[in-house]
Amino acid sequence: MQLIQYLICIASQHEQAKNEHEEDLKEFRRAKKNKKGKQQQQQQQQQSYTLTYEDEEALLEGVFEAVKGKPPCLKKHSFAAISCLAYIIKAKVANEIYVEGHEIIDKLVCDPEKTITFLKGLGELSERGWIRFYDRNHAGFTDQPPFCWLQSKIELGDKFHKEMGVSDYNVSFASNDEYLDAVFEYLREIIAENSTYQIGDPKADLTTSELSGWHRKIGVRVEVSTCRLPAAEVKSKYSLSIFQYLTMIGLLGMRDNDLNYEFSDPFDVSRLFSEGRVCRKLMREHLFGTRSRLKRQRLIEGARGEFGDIIRLTTLGIKALTGKRTGTTKLCELKKRIQKTTLFDYEVPKLKKEAVLLPQPTIEAIRSLIFSESKEGKKVRKIWHTSLPATWGSPTGSTVLLYGPPGTGKTLTAQYLASELKQPLLKVNASKILSCWVGESEQNVRRIFDDYTSLQKEFGKSPVLLLNEADQLLGSRGSGQGGVDRMNNNMQNLFLEGLERFSGVMVATTNRRDLLDDAFSRRFTYKLELPPPDKVLRTEIWKSHLPMARLGDDVDIEKLADIGLSGGEIRLVIERSVRLLSYWGVTTIDSKTLMDIAKEELAGRMKGNGNCGGKRYGFTAPDT
Repeated sequence: MQLIQYLICIASQHEQAKNEHEEDLKEFRRAKKNKKGKQQQQQQQQQSYTLTYEDEEALLEGVFEAVKGKPPCLKKHSFAAISCLAYIIKAKVANEIYVEGHEIIDKLVCDPEKTITFLKGLGELSERGWIRFYDRNHAGFTDQPPFCWLQSKIELGDKFHKEMGVSDYNVSFASNDEYLDAVFEYLREIIAENSTYQIGDPKADLTTSELSGWHRKIGVRVEVSTCRLPAAEVKSKYSLSIFQYLTMIGLLGMRDNDLNYEFSDPFDVSRLFSEGRVCRKLMREHLFGTRSRLKRQRLIEGARGEFGDIIRLTTLGIKALTGKRTGTTKLCELKKRIQKTTLFDYEVPKLKKEAVLLPQPTIEAIRSLIFSESKEGKKVRKIWHTSLPATWGSPTGSTVLLYGPPGTGKTLTAQYLASELKQPLLKVNASKILSCWVGESEQNVRRIFDDYTSLQKEFGKSPVLLLNEADQLLGSRGSGQGGVDRMNNNMQNLFLEGLERFSGVMVATTNRRDLLDDAFSRRFTYKLELPPPDKVLRTEIWKSHLPMARLGDDVDIEKLADIGLSGGEIRLVIERSVRLLSYWGVTTIDSKTLMDIAKEELAGRMKGNGNCGGKRYGFTAPDT
């Protein structure tokens, strides 16, 4: 702080001395003009400074003699250089956005002919790294240094920041992502204190208006950066206003979950940048109207979300800001982005056909779905639809409800479906949707359908959406007036509306179909029961899971199949057996180990269901 205090004192002392000098000069000129007595005129002349270089230099020397405690880092600087730096610091402390060379010179010189002295001082500061010039090549100015500095903007350089103790200060951007992060931070500042940045004058020119702090905080770093910054080039490349440009950045930040603000809502964006009904209307037209440069140059587009109209970046807009082709995004980057910005878990399952053992009617239904979603199947369906007497009024997406006891292969069937369709699997559990906060559960339902629609367009295909534990979300609607009932009813109504418009592939799973609301029945194209496997199917499941090469001679698969386990339970039995035998150092699987663990699994399920008789849900007695 000693450096700042010293420079502020220099600027203040010089300003005071210059004002006194100019007052003396005015008195001298008035006396001369009025032709006062010779003695009075000579006396006035003796009291005034004359406009000579020596006298202006004497003024500077007097200022530096009056201010003591020059910091060691300024010992080798000329009076002119220190004076220039002093006025630059004073302007920065006053939070002036733009500091240009001519403004500094105007505050320093008494005789315009001595401008060159202080321009050399600016050059000295630039050479030593105390300041940086930018925007030197402004249209209309062709002067060479040092006179071009009069029209240049000035920012403090690395040397100043180092002397201030910020040794790792880096004024330039190292990458496009770092630049975007800086603009995201600026937008967070606007969101937090939007009243400071709002346009309130209906007569303001939105195409040329600037926001406080924009160039001072970010613009100078762009000018001195050596790497390519595609996002920084967008504003000038497409001749965008600052509001149009920041809206594009905001849409990208919202898309990647870097900003928590609804830039896709035209009304929210207009409220962010303007105040008053008239100004907000003008701002919406400026940003999203038919004559907006964002629309005309196809950087943004209006889209119909599952629950209303939204604004989003086009592929061209994304490419312009990121400098990347969206189709070349690596799988790992795509997976990270989906898991970061959506409620989905991303998976690319690769299952063999023989890994899924289901009743024949279920297999046939799944295969018909796979064919209907193929390129050939869609053509055949289209021909069928044109021959129908009534026109389909809603999207013909493929929605599947899989229900049955635990362990019967519902999730595995969804994975098999995605594998056969060669599509990624987007998984979402009910626990991610339900929230204790008012309105958040409903908002999460909207996010599911809106995010799926966006990813569907980005992929150019329809991923398989897996909704686990659907009974928690699609249960019977209550008639109560409590907050929980209202939330559940609103959430289920949103699901009904979303399913009505759904045009992709969805698989919902539940252990309790009886808990589902009847209104959801017709929203699912397929309603497939996955019952507990019978003995024949259990035999096939045992064979498909057991390591046949390490099977003991005493193992009887038929006897194992007599135990009424589900497919998931059979897999657990084999997993436990392998772990136990590995611990013992045994290399083959014997019958006793398998039978003992299988019976433990069955007994554990029976205990969980109770021993009071009646139907045990998910349990099938051994076949006889």
